[in-house]
Amino acid sequence: MEVTLKPVTNLTPRYWVVGFVLVPFLLLPIPWWVKLIGCITPIVLAGTYRISTIEGDKFRTQLFLGFVPLKPQKCNLPAVLYIETKYNALGAGFGTLLLLGPMQYVFSTIFDMLIPALGGAYEIWLVTAKGREIVAWQGFNQKLFEENVELLTARSGAELRGRTQ
Repeated sequence: MEVTLKPVTNLTPRYWVVGFVLVPFLLLPIPWWVKLIGCITPIVLAGTYRISTIEGDKFRTQLFLGFVPLKPQKCNLPAVLYIETKYNALGAGFGTLLLLGPMQYVFSTIFDMLIPALGGAYEIWLVTAKGREIVAWQGFNQKLFEENVELLTARSGAELRGRTQ
């Protein structure tokens, strides 16, 4: 039986949001290049997510960027030596605000929240016996982070440790 790391990605609301945002750009009398930029941005934001699954003793993760699947990463869970976890500070810091101004601070915080698959405060990495490092999960929810760590630890039997990089 296949188990998906939480949260399970529901694509229907993402499609609705993209459709709702794209209609005004397509109907407005603006230059084509403005339409292109206006259409690409919501597609990338709504269509970037990671799906990580466990089936038996096989782990598979795949990142989608703008709804386009990138190359999946796979490993056997018995070959995982370590499950490394990392906590990153949430969003931009006060130094960003002073150095680059309020807009940079606001946008970096918004992008961290919109695309946790590319950022996120919590990270889970799998380190295999061959030395491969695979991003298993990233996000902001501490409860989901703990549930996913528990699931991966139980299924792999690997040692849990903090990530320093």
